[in-house]
Amino acid sequence: MNPRRALRIADRIDALLHQELGQGIDLQRMMAEPLYARDVLLVCDAYRGHELAELAREFRAAQLEAPPEGDAASDFGEGGPGPRPPGFISSLFGAFRSSFGADALD
Repeated sequence: MNPRRALRIADRIDALLHQELGQGIDLQRMMAEPLYARDVLLVCDAYRGHELAELAREFRAAQLEAPPEGDAASDFGEGGPGPRPPGFISSLFGAFRSSFGADALD
């Protein structure tokens, strides 16, 4: 997914649905929940010949695009770094303990 493009399109959908229906969408859900996004896009599809129908097509295309180069991969979902190496959390905890001393945690 190209999240920046998808969010920009979802924001425009939100504004147009406010105008048309008096009800907008939840942008966070639109980006995170595929079933919610599908439902919103189906409503947009119903507006044949309107900008909403075109935005629905553009949003679907943005979902299929790869993220732009240079975007940092998230630790969550697709594109993340994958599983952590064994002992990752305990090594972080050890670094924390040595930085603040064992007394700080007791």
